[in-house]
Amino acid sequence: MGWLEDIGKSLPVEKIYDDLASGAVREVGDLAKNTVKAARCVLAPIDYLATQQDRFQRYLQRVNDKVPEEQQVNAHPQIAGPVMDNLKYVEEESVITEMFLNLLARAIDQERVNEAHPAFANIISQLSPDEAKMLYYFERKEYVLKQSSAFYPSSNTFGPRNTTSNDFPVERLMYPQNYFMYLDHLHSLNLAGMWQRGNQQPTHAGGQQNGVVITSATQLTPFGELFIKACIPEDIEIYEK
Repeated sequence: MGWLEDIGKSLPVEKIYDDLASGAVREVGDLAKNTVKAARCVLAPIDYLATQQDRFQRYLQRVNDKVPEEQQVNAHPQIAGPVMDNLKYVEEESVITEMFLNLLARAIDQERVNEAHPAFANIISQLSPDEAKMLYYFERKEYVLKQSSAFYPSSNTFGPRNTTSNDFPVERLMYPQNYFMYLDHLHSLNLAGMWQRGNQQPTHAGGQQNGVVITSATQLTPFGELFIKACIPEDIEIYEK
C-alpha cells in the first residue's frame, strides 16, 4: 500500500493537528478551563481536525479495497491532490464522495489508470447528486422527450416549447423540477445532452399549420462515457432519496 502511505504523508491534517494542540493553543486552553463556552470555541478546531483525519483514513481504506494490491501504483498529484481537497466538503456517504473515491481508485490502478482524466475531479465537484443519477440512467438507455410548439401564421413565428411526454423517471430525482436545468449543466460540462431526432413534424388544424412536434433523446458524449466509466458507482440506487 505504498500509494496510501504516500498520500497519507502528504496530507497536512496531522501536522496542523499537532500545531494546534501544542504551545500557545494549549496555554489558551488551560486559561479557559473555567470558562466552558470559551474553551469549547478555542478547542473546537482540534476536535474538527481529528474528525477530518479519521474520515481521510476511512476514505483511503475504501480506495485501497477497490484495487488489488498487486495492481496498485502511485496516484498522479494532479488527481490525488484535488480529490483529497474536495473530500473535505462532501458528506461521507454521498454519491459525490463515492465518485471521488472511484476516481482515486482508477488513478492507483495500473490496469485502469488511463480512465483517470485530470479534469474529472473538478467536474465531480460541480455536480449535484441528481446530476450524477441522471448520468447513471443515461448510460443505461436513451430517454425520449416530446415537445410541441405553436405556430402563429400572422407573424410567421413559433411559440415556446411545451413538454408533452418525457420518458426519464424524474420522480427519482430529489428536485425533479430542475431536470431541464440539470440537462443544460451536463451539456455545458460536455458530458451529456438532449438532441433532436429527425425533423420537426408539422401539425395542422383547419387546413393550416398550427404548430410542430419535436422529438429529442438524451445522449452521452464520448467524454461523458469515459467519465461514467471512471467515476459513477455501479449501483447508484442506494443513494436515491
